[in-house]
Amino acid sequence: MDRNPFNEPENDKISFISFLKGVDTKTPESKEKNVNDLSNVPSWFLLLAELVHNVKNTLNTIKSFTQLSREKFRDVEFGEYFCKTVTQDIIKTDLFLNCFLDYLKINSPIPKTNTVHIILESVLKINESLFEEKKIKIFKKQYEKDIPETTVHDEQLKYMLNSIIQYAIPLIPPNGGIGFLTKSFDAQDVKEDGKASQQKEVKYIEILIGFTGYEKSSKPLEPSLGTPSIRTEETNDFILRLIKEVAQKNRGMLKIKVDEEKPITLISLILPVERRRVVQYQPTTA
Repeated sequence: MDRNPFNEPENDKISFISFLKGVDTKTPESKEKNVNDLSNVPSWFLLLAELVHNVKNTLNTIKSFTQLSREKFRDVEFGEYFCKTVTQDIIKTDLFLNCFLDYLKINSPIPKTNTVHIILESVLKINESLFEEKKIKIFKKQYEKDIPETTVHDEQLKYMLNSIIQYAIPLIPPNGGIGFLTKSFDAQDVKEDGKASQQKEVKYIEILIGFTGYEKSSKPLEPSLGTPSIRTEETNDFILRLIKEVAQKNRGMLKIKVDEEKPITLISLILPVERRRVVQYQPTTA
């Protein structure tokens, strides 16, 4: 079965265009999602962390009152000894609690989930003002639930998605629209240059971005001040080449299809799925 988005039946293309131009739209969200979401942290860890936090607060209170009571003792020498001893014990206990909390963190990794959607949302947030300036509608209803993690590093994925959006925004007319669809599938459904993938055990995710508008051919700009003429589309072509290179280095693909009659542009970013269990760790105090 060919799952190449550009070899889909005509009714599937119409379906995606209908989705892009549908009534149910969303403007850029104002709330930025937290990449370090702790919703997957075990409940026992949260309880222990809260206990440690409460104990540390109590120790700080004891330390403060100890300092204030230093001069309240009739025996000044004993007062100094008492204050010094209690303060040192509090410091030691505080260090012990910090070390214990860090121990819990490194032994309680958080499953890494929904990274593709979180990064996509963060990139949309970054470009929010540009979308609002052109009154571009954003369609995000077709996110696959529990989409697998990709082998691509977070920063590389963020670069590719942000660059695609930067490429698209100038081409989208005012009051136009851009839509995002994510899905996962097996390697046998992937075709590149007309040939099916040979890595049958590998799975892929696809981030399909469709927007109204397309790259129109332009005439060379007139030379000025002796500089050579350039074509404005060369800059955009170069951006796409960079994105494609990053995708290919990560064993992925970048595909583009333009339908000038609609008009609509479809950009498909296909990336391999991470087969290992992916986790992330909370930062320690060290």
